[in-house]
Amino acid sequence: MLSSANPNVRFFGALTYTVKLNSDWQSIPPESVSQLLLQLLNWFLTLGHGPRYITQKLAATLLLALIKFSESSGSIWPYPIQDVVISVVRNTPTVGTGESIDDEAFQSMVQSLDAHGLSIVLLLCTTFAEEISRADVPRQSRPPLYKLLLDSTHHTLAVIKPILTTPPSSITSPDSFHPILVSVLNSFRAWTISCVSADANAPVVSTLASFLPSVIEFLQIESDKSVYETVVDVLIDFMEWADKLVTAESMKILLALFSSPYAASKIEKVVATLEGNHEDITEAFLNSFISFGELVAKDIAANLGRPEYRRIVDLTAELLRIPGFPIEDENVSNRTLEFWDLFVESILYDDDGTLLASAKDVRFSDTQSIMMQVISLLWIKLRLPDSSIAVQWTQDSRDGFFAFRKDVADLIESSYQLVQTRLYSVLVQFVIDSMSVTPIDWPGVEASLYALNAITQSLTSDPPEFELLQTLLDSRLVSVLPTSPLLRARQTSLSLIASAIPYFQTDAGKKYIPTVVPYLFQCLASPSLALHASRSIFQLCSECATALRDDVPGFLSIYRDMLTHGGAIDAIAKERIAGAIAEVLQQGVDDLALRTVYLSDLVDVLSGYAEEAVRLANDPTAVSDARDIAASALKSLAMVGKACRGVEDIDRISISSTLEHHWNAAGASGRLVKDKILEIVGAISHLPAFAGDITIRQNATGVLKAGLSESLPGPFTWTADVILGYIRDEIGSVGRLDTLQPVLTLAASLVASNSISGTPDIHHLCVQLLEVLYTGALVPNNALTLNSDPDVNQGTLEILSKFLQRYLDVILASPHFESLVLQFAVAMVTAKEPLVVKSAVKFWNDLLNLSPDSQSPAIAHAIKQVIDISGPLLMSAVASSISGAAPRSLVTEYAKLIKTFFRTNTGPAQQWLTVAFQIENCTADKARARHTFVEKIARLRGRPPTETIVKDFWIAERGQTFDYV
Repeated sequence: MLSSANPNVRFFGALTYTVKLNSDWQSIPPESVSQLLLQLLNWFLTLGHGPRYITQKLAATLLLALIKFSESSGSIWPYPIQDVVISVVRNTPTVGTGESIDDEAFQSMVQSLDAHGLSIVLLLCTTFAEEISRADVPRQSRPPLYKLLLDSTHHTLAVIKPILTTPPSSITSPDSFHPILVSVLNSFRAWTISCVSADANAPVVSTLASFLPSVIEFLQIESDKSVYETVVDVLIDFMEWADKLVTAESMKILLALFSSPYAASKIEKVVATLEGNHEDITEAFLNSFISFGELVAKDIAANLGRPEYRRIVDLTAELLRIPGFPIEDENVSNRTLEFWDLFVESILYDDDGTLLASAKDVRFSDTQSIMMQVISLLWIKLRLPDSSIAVQWTQDSRDGFFAFRKDVADLIESSYQLVQTRLYSVLVQFVIDSMSVTPIDWPGVEASLYALNAITQSLTSDPPEFELLQTLLDSRLVSVLPTSPLLRARQTSLSLIASAIPYFQTDAGKKYIPTVVPYLFQCLASPSLALHASRSIFQLCSECATALRDDVPGFLSIYRDMLTHGGAIDAIAKERIAGAIAEVLQQGVDDLALRTVYLSDLVDVLSGYAEEAVRLANDPTAVSDARDIAASALKSLAMVGKACRGVEDIDRISISSTLEHHWNAAGASGRLVKDKILEIVGAISHLPAFAGDITIRQNATGVLKAGLSESLPGPFTWTADVILGYIRDEIGSVGRLDTLQPVLTLAASLVASNSISGTPDIHHLCVQLLEVLYTGALVPNNALTLNSDPDVNQGTLEILSKFLQRYLDVILASPHFESLVLQFAVAMVTAKEPLVVKSAVKFWNDLLNLSPDSQSPAIAHAIKQVIDISGPLLMSAVASSISGAAPRSLVTEYAKLIKTFFRTNTGPAQQWLTVAFQIENCTADKARARHTFVEKIARLRGRPPTETIVKDFWIAERGQTFDYV
């Protein structure tokens, strides 16, 4: 194939060598490696006049062979660069020269190379450095290869130095010289970076770094784009390793270069150039300029008074004047942000994060002026494009533009400590000025609001910015926003309102709530704005409830209309508004009777919404719409329930009896509201069209869970028997077990909420619950078979864990105890599903951690019996799992169980684990290792190193050291 006249076949031949080396290199005897290298080098020389891509592939294959035999590379091929030069000069492949030839003789050989021969040698030099530095080179292969690289540097320098030190002014034949120069620069860059990776402190690194000034000289060759761009690439790479590769002399030269009139002319040119029409070399220079700015940002911050540093700051700011939007056709603005971030951080903080700058610092006022200018320029870049431009953007362009805006917002926020209220004032004025023109400059309004939001969301306390916010609200902004043709202007205004909630909580801000709220509700009518508006409404109602209590009737009217006619509005927005109204009721309306009237009206609105779902559910063609409405109605009720939770600091004793009568007495107004809520839940849950629908179940249980944490009666505090009745009905009517998980979660919450001191004792109900759970869920689920549903298993385990705190005796006395605990709970420790295993481990850990002192003697004795029976079974399961059967993700869980067992039952646990390991026949070495492991664990008695030792044991047993990270 390599001899074929077809270049593609030749390439495939080289590629075949690569594939074979990667897959079968171990079949090559050590004594044949030199012959293989010689053969590959011969093809490399033979095909050197052909297409470059074939020669490059052969060079990479040659290096791959060396990498595969890295341990002996120093003896097989101690002078690779020297041998390649000899091979090219003599046109005979040479590998394994025993000694380095005289420097003068070698230099003479290099000088005898023609342009083609030199390019072949340079290609090998570049490939050598690049290939041995690849990330996929095995770690153990690197030391000998790096040594070979460092030892070969003097030969590589002999090849590249004559070209590298040629003054640009002495180049007489640029057409022939420039291609060689590009190859030399690429070799120099690759070799230097690779040497830094090998040993950054090696003497050859300093030697290589000393040639950077010579490289910089080649920036004079602007006529050859390839040369210029390659020089810039070298500069950028060296600046990334500045601490090793940029000497003090080089730094002075770079500083002079990037603060020079030459740099200014390049930047002035690109600023004056039409959008996206930059010369390639100019763009390349800008990349190096920005990289240098990032490198010296801290030095600039410390030396702003020095003209050359100040010049770089001014030029970097000037880059923000480049025409165009910061996307593919103008990425310079984006790249400057990293510089400004570093600059601001260096002004404000030292390396330890200690605040440096203050208003008294002379740099403070100087930097403030700089950043005000920078943010003003960035404000122009923040402006949204006209629709005629935006419609031409790709998705990547849009994503890039909005990512840039976010980065600018972060910069504004971080630099605000410098610019302070002065910037806020300017941005407010920008809004007012943008509204003063005809037509209104909506992109200007939006950009200003966007920047203001970045600042406002981080304000605390009662800052002076609130007075400026008042100026903004006194303007005609809120009155003209509804007419804006720019949708994002209204979206951004909604975000700003949400960020300004602390202002609306102040006495000064409360008077603007009647202005803002109608605008927010007006935005609800737009499907594109409804989510943003509902979020702001919810936050405002939650934080400023008292100021909004007189608006509840209006809110209810708007909400009723929203549910009736707002079909296109997102369900989340509808649910938030229900929660928002309830927040105002709970926090803002003190009168219980009035609050109940309003709550009744709200529930009536949701009842009408639910009735619409019931009506549609009877139409086979509308079941999907019915389901969405039903789910939203239940979710809205749950939002209301969360908002109606009692206030913590009220006098519970004095109002408990009042609330009990109001919410629970038959015929009381509060009880009537509770009955309506249960009717909605029942009506939706029992619809045949929604049978087994997990979303409906989740949202219905969310309503019932809303008041479980409450200690005082309220509209969502149901008695335990009501919730148990729902659980019994749902489990009894379940069609698909995989939809039962929300009901099991509700059951766990019911038990947990009644396990706290001071809550009702529900022993009798827990007995019923356990029976329902076993007969209605666990038995039909065939929990001990491979076909069982993991959600049911996990939910059951979580319920059993909740029983342990107060109702353990219910489990112990259950006729299903053996099936539930000694069979099911033990078996789930080795289930296939990680979440089930974690729940099983938690159950056993909770049981083992129960203090005997907190239990009656009978219960304590029963617990001991459970552990005595289940302990050997659990240790057997755990032993098998940590011996390699368990996946990596579960090793920590089994370690937790071992840790608890050995802390609470050290002696028995050691015996059980020892016996478990002895069941399996294994080699003597493995048996000794297991015995040692058990002894270590026993000595630790559950102390922290236990988990690490278990992980190490799992790795050793599995026999794959790379499998646990």
